[in-house]
Amino acid sequence: MHRGCLAGAALIIVLGTAPVARSAEGLSVQFNPDVLKSRGLDPRLAEYFSQAPRFREGVQAVALSVNGVPKGRVQVTFNAEGELCFTPSLPERGGFRAADHVESTGDSGCELFARYFPGAVVQADPSQEHISLLLPTDALVPDRPVRRSFLNGGTAGLFNYDALLLGSRFAGQSSQFRNLNAELGLNAADWSFRSRQVYSEFAGENRLEHLYAYASHTSERYQANLQLGQLNMVSPLFSGEAFNGFQVQPELALMALDDDSSGARVEGIAYSAARIEVTQSGALIYTTVVPSGPFTLVGLPLLSQSVDLEVTVHEEDGQQRRFIVPATQLRGGMTGRAAGYGLAVGQVRRYAGDERDAPSFAAASKDWRLGSRGQVTAGAMFGTGYQSLGWAMQGGIGDRLILGGRQVISRAQDQAVSGTQLQWTASGRLSERLSTSVALTQQTQGFRTLSDTTWDSRNDRPFQRVRNQLTANLSTSSPVYGGFSASYSRFSMFDGTATSRVALAWSQSIRRANVTLTVERDVAGASDDARGTAAYLSVSLPLGARQTLRGYVRNDDVSGTRSGLRFNEQLSDTLAYSIGAERPDDGSAGFNGRVNLLPRYSQLDMGYSRSDADSQNYDIGLRGGALVHGGGVTLSPYPLRETFALLKAGDSAGVRLNTPRGPVWTDHSGHAVAASLPAYSKGRVELDTASLGRNVDVHNAFQEVEAGRGAFAHLAFDMVTARRVLLQARTADNVLLRKGGAVFDAQGQYITNVLEAGTIFLPDVRPDTSLHVVLPDGIRCRLVYSLGEPPDTQSLYETAQATCHAV
Repeated sequence: MHRGCLAGAALIIVLGTAPVARSAEGLSVQFNPDVLKSRGLDPRLAEYFSQAPRFREGVQAVALSVNGVPKGRVQVTFNAEGELCFTPSLPERGGFRAADHVESTGDSGCELFARYFPGAVVQADPSQEHISLLLPTDALVPDRPVRRSFLNGGTAGLFNYDALLLGSRFAGQSSQFRNLNAELGLNAADWSFRSRQVYSEFAGENRLEHLYAYASHTSERYQANLQLGQLNMVSPLFSGEAFNGFQVQPELALMALDDDSSGARVEGIAYSAARIEVTQSGALIYTTVVPSGPFTLVGLPLLSQSVDLEVTVHEEDGQQRRFIVPATQLRGGMTGRAAGYGLAVGQVRRYAGDERDAPSFAAASKDWRLGSRGQVTAGAMFGTGYQSLGWAMQGGIGDRLILGGRQVISRAQDQAVSGTQLQWTASGRLSERLSTSVALTQQTQGFRTLSDTTWDSRNDRPFQRVRNQLTANLSTSSPVYGGFSASYSRFSMFDGTATSRVALAWSQSIRRANVTLTVERDVAGASDDARGTAAYLSVSLPLGARQTLRGYVRNDDVSGTRSGLRFNEQLSDTLAYSIGAERPDDGSAGFNGRVNLLPRYSQLDMGYSRSDADSQNYDIGLRGGALVHGGGVTLSPYPLRETFALLKAGDSAGVRLNTPRGPVWTDHSGHAVAASLPAYSKGRVELDTASLGRNVDVHNAFQEVEAGRGAFAHLAFDMVTARRVLLQARTADNVLLRKGGAVFDAQGQYITNVLEAGTIFLPDVRPDTSLHVVLPDGIRCRLVYSLGEPPDTQSLYETAQATCHAV
């Protein structure tokens, strides 16, 4: 198809100023046969190139639009001339009425679409796999709003895993830490079923924790998401609880909103190669290993956006540091959020080892828009011996500033106390290069969340109650002075103690080098527990496109001053490594190394460090997913999310495809997994043609899909194995064929032309291919040639000698 377009363009160039007549519709071109003959070309070529590009015969998936409105991808049928056939699904998917009655032509293969809609215009673009229909307005269905069509359905199971093993030896003592985070799931009929468990083992103690198991379904009609099972409450007002029951929330993706948890970030400094643990509501939700220096964690699997995170840093010498990330830093802004409603009903669920009472509750909230930039939310929560009311307001002032306020009042009957919690937030851009945000939360002594009411003050000692929280962030950038950011957080308790944390960061590019300075100070409630100040200065210098050399100096009150050098290299898409050395104040240098592997179907990280003869550490991490479908099991280097796709590209392993999550490779059956597709928006998958064999052609190297939440899509790339051959053809008298002869197959279809010195390039040769040549003087001859077996798949084309026998 594309070959014909290019050859046609070349033919027009050859013709120069030859007389050409075009039809009014621009669908055909007529060439002057006398001019063709005078240029040494077979006049029969004019018939082939007179037709416009067209779809190949059969059923194909195309992007459909009707009168300019996208309708999504549909299955349509084309006849041998590339004309669109009518199928009953077309009017339904396109949103127009079918003709009342059309006499059948008796052809069981294809009824032309044009016979059903004589006044319609069909615009076909084979290169983009797109069909555009222009129909009379009276053919459109007027009694329903035009809605976009999304890909829905599909059934598949999944398994996600994230395993971590850490070993250490210090002062003659050795220890190991093991952690496995596993998730089981099933997608069926746009329902998503998920179950997540965490297993950890350390110092002879092991812990298995079941985090949740739920079913989820999105109603596109009502733009709402329903969840059933073991859930974590999502509420814009009330503190999230793990519970058994159901909840209904607005489908944020359908409303063109960002995910509230997308802004969740944990930033800090590790004094050494350290293990980071993140817990929420007493449950371990994430653990990883970071090198010494500043670290940032993103994409955390939060249980709730309304509960603080507790971060524990385990240093390699056994020391531990803890800090809190307030819930106000986990939640996205409400400005621009479409008005919706929320409902949650159930019974509080306790994790393993928590024997407290589990009260029942019901919570509801509703949003109302105030103009184009404001919103008000109100709600109520009623539980066993507990009542709470709340409201929130947020809006924009001008184009730069966003202000918000929230108040929740509570009454705990069993404890005979009542109180209130207030929260104020402000964020915005003070100038083109300066932005800031501030959040203040205060609560009275008698305020209680539903979880607080189950603590027995006489027998239990829960976490210290926070009186107020203050967080502030400031960031600016300048092409001269670089980028600067500052953050401050303070927690005050009702017992009079307080903790605060300050972090400053500056970075600047100086010629080819990048300089970064980070300073962090943690202050605890008691003077003997103060963590002091940590500073980290690094200079990175790129040595090439894939190599970087970084030198650094760090200082903290615990470990003193250390300096180091690290070399990083990205050898390929699947292999990277780094090696480094570090020297402390006492002069005993240590070294460390890390290897990051992406062995196509999983992710593997390995690290080792040694600071002296008595201090050694190593870690091994393995993560990925597996998709269980009708064709078997396909592995993925990334965990599978709610919406995903099974990819098919030929029947061989090693074909690379670029997905929204990252690159993947096909397995031995030609399958791969797009582990995450954006719900209700376009997801693009591209085939890397450089990973194909030289004898493989692909009709379209990219596909786009708009999938509904919970859908399991199938995307297949049409690939053909071609055997390209360059012949040097001679007559039976050993004379090279003259340039300009036309080559045809047994059915009379034009293939190519004879070029200089009797060369003929055949784009695809089949075992039963029979070819003949029509020379410029009208003589016909049959090509006879012999090819080696098996085909050469490493060469772009094969070469062979041919003899053309007169017929």
